[in-house]
Amino acid sequence: MSNWLEALRDRVVVRSQVGKRKLDAALTRRQLDRKLVDIGERFLHLVREGRLAVPKDVADLVGEAQELEEKLEAEQEDIAALESEPV
Repeated sequence: MSNWLEALRDRVVVRSQVGKRKLDAALTRRQLDRKLVDIGERFLHLVREGRLAVPKDVADLVGEAQELEEKLEAEQEDIAALESEPV
């Protein structure tokens, strides 16, 4: 009976370690994602200032990002207009 309990305890310990490592990996993934976003934002800022040329292999991505920024700005203006309308 004690062997069974020890085996169960060992499995619980291993599973808790796996769970903790998964949480650690998820946190690291979020940190990496944030850094990549920061890099992208700085890159676009430098491109807009003319301090950095856009490499051909990412030119499409830069264009798509600019289109999405323009779309977001238009959507935010639309929301602001709707919110300012009298009810």
